[in-house]
Amino acid sequence: MRGMVPFGGSRNSIFDDMDEVFRGFSDAIRPMTRRFVPVDLYEEKDELVMSVDAPGFDPSQIEIKTFSDRIDIRSKAEETAEDPDGRVWHIRRPSRGINLSVSLPTEVDPDQAGASFKNGVITVRMPKSRAVQGKVLELRSE
Repeated sequence: MRGMVPFGGSRNSIFDDMDEVFRGFSDAIRPMTRRFVPVDLYEEKDELVMSVDAPGFDPSQIEIKTFSDRIDIRSKAEETAEDPDGRVWHIRRPSRGINLSVSLPTEVDPDQAGASFKNGVITVRMPKSRAVQGKVLELRSE
């Protein structure tokens, strides 16, 4: 009995065969689940700084909205496959876009925020709100 090989001649157990089935399934859906945008959010002195990787995007296609408690970044990269000579044989590129909304850990002043785009990276600097920074009170003795 030891030499018998079930399931089409493979020496795998049924668990190995099931792992292979599910591995194939996860490989098929992996491209759909990897749609995240790399984001860094950190604090420097009296401001929050957010860096977003956006290689291949045109800065004119990116919309950034700042609020006191969150920041929204939206974009859709339009890629066309038109060639004036009609010599395009095959193009396979997924539609790309950014649809990001990040809650901020502290309140910021959206009117004073600024953004820049360099080497495919969006950098947004948002000064903290004066209310969050607080005010130092002078203690008077009575």
